[in-house]
Amino acid sequence: MCNNISNLKTHRFFKNTKYPLAVFFIALLIGTVMNFCKYGPYITPDTIGYFNMAQGKDPELTSLSPFYSYFLSLFPFSLISIFDRAIVSGILMFLLAFYLLFKMSRKIGENSVNYFFAFGISILSWWSFRVLGSAHADSHFYLMFLFWIYLFIWKNERSTLYLILICFLSALMVWVKLNALFLVPLLALWVIISKEKQWIYVISATIISWLIYRWNMPENILDLHLSNQVVLQASQLSTIGLFYENLSTWFQVNLALLFSDLLTQHIPKPLAFTSALLSFAFLIHYLVKSHNQHNNPIYKALLISFVYSVFFLGFELKIGYKEINYRTLFPQLVTLSLALWIYLIQYNKKKSILIIGLLITSYTLSGHYIIWQRNDVASLITAKRFDNSKQKETIERILNQNHQQIFSNSPEKIMLSFNTIDVLQIAPKNRFIEGKNYPLSDAETELERQKSIQALKDGSALVVLFQPTKEDLETYNIHGIKYLNENNMAIFYKDRLTQ
Repeated sequence: MCNNISNLKTHRFFKNTKYPLAVFFIALLIGTVMNFCKYGPYITPDTIGYFNMAQGKDPELTSLSPFYSYFLSLFPFSLISIFDRAIVSGILMFLLAFYLLFKMSRKIGENSVNYFFAFGISILSWWSFRVLGSAHADSHFYLMFLFWIYLFIWKNERSTLYLILICFLSALMVWVKLNALFLVPLLALWVIISKEKQWIYVISATIISWLIYRWNMPENILDLHLSNQVVLQASQLSTIGLFYENLSTWFQVNLALLFSDLLTQHIPKPLAFTSALLSFAFLIHYLVKSHNQHNNPIYKALLISFVYSVFFLGFELKIGYKEINYRTLFPQLVTLSLALWIYLIQYNKKKSILIIGLLITSYTLSGHYIIWQRNDVASLITAKRFDNSKQKETIERILNQNHQQIFSNSPEKIMLSFNTIDVLQIAPKNRFIEGKNYPLSDAETELERQKSIQALKDGSALVVLFQPTKEDLETYNIHGIKYLNENNMAIFYKDRLTQ
């Protein structure tokens, strides 16, 4: 009798949460599809290098992931334009990610639909879809990491074929993103906890892959960082100061799973730092106390989350960087999200499920709406339209061998079309230092503008302005500088005859 009542309550719980979760999931899916149709994959400065490598133009870019560009160069991708390759790749990553979520939710067992919708909400959330849907190696690493999670947490068989598969996947992940090296300490700790010595083969495969990677590309990004061959901020923080800064930001980024990072970044640093210490203390206490239940999916997910956090925070401390954000922490955020949803659904936390689902849906859809109002989005579709436009042809007619730079108010629009020239922002508002954007003062912004004017006068640069204002036209109306205005674009340049 008691069992029947308990089963009836459980059935009602899942029935009551399934439909709201489905509504949240569908709303986020519609927002994501609309965003992808409007902008396509998001691009970064690294995208230039990946595109060059995929087309065989610059094989020496060893600081970037060799796998992503190699993937884009394969048949049948090679039959379409480089822009379309990245778009098709982005769609493929989303489809495969949802297939893996389906497999994960089925492995958990009963009420798999609830788990699928819950996991899907996190995958489509603001921080996640911008990584998975980017024209960057991060998107491929995200998918491979999901597959690795599936094999590690939910694939119970330990056959020879299983070990070969996860050894190969772990080794391949190194060539996609060097963050995969965190698997070494993770699996070393797992061998101690689980007593499963066969994981030593996976550790060995990962290390061997890294050694081959280093031998093949000795000037890789990791060695460049560890040898301090990177540009650092003039006034570096002390080790303690850097630890305080990074750990505080770590908590702010993690809390952004539930709230927008626009809100969590304003949490006072002392509060964020204290909360981060308490979070790590709780994680360590749980992992030590529950080590006898190490096969529990929640335990495995939190172990991955904990080890990645320690690994990455330690690396940032070693190289003196402050690059703590959703892009660098997404492996930890994924596993933390999975653990959170599994706990809430298993223990029938109906109110928490609905509140968290509503929070994620609200801030993600708000983010979509805000970005749709902007004209400076780093969009691959926008870049593709420009690449096929008359505007590009006009710039090509004016460019000559003396031009080494293009200054523009929309560099994200043209940087992929002129990937052998430095495309720079006119009067930038921020500067990227040590892995973090720092706001520039008005005086510093004006100084950057003056650099573009000086380069224009020297004849070493073009200035390209889209939808220029009257003030823009007056600023660059300089004696000896020619001016062309057509197709809502103004180009300022020094004529080659006067150089």
